[in-house]
Amino acid sequence: IASESISLEEDHIGQITELLGKIPAAVALSGKYSAEYFSCRGDLRRVGPLRFWSLYEVLVEKYHFLLEEASGFSDFLLSMLNYHPEKRATAAQCLRHPWLTSC
Repeated sequence: IASESISLEEDHIGQITELLGKIPAAVALSGKYSAEYFSCRGDLRRVGPLRFWSLYEVLVEKYHFLLEEASGFSDFLLSMLNYHPEKRATAAQCLRHPWLTSC
């Protein structure tokens, strides 16, 4: 994603989007500086087309996790990475996640 024409912040938002999918417009447009980074439809202004690469695929393809381990670990991490804060796992829920309790 990195390019001289975009800021580090835009690059970071692009990387998040590639990993977690498109940021819901309501979330993207809710920030104090959202107009600097997002169009009125919630699309990134200066970041070109992005390629979705799921966390599971990243763990398997880039970090060579075993399939079963990647599945459990990605499920654990994704429960904390929901764009909507109210839908994210709490600390107590994370402590009860099978990925932690089965170790």
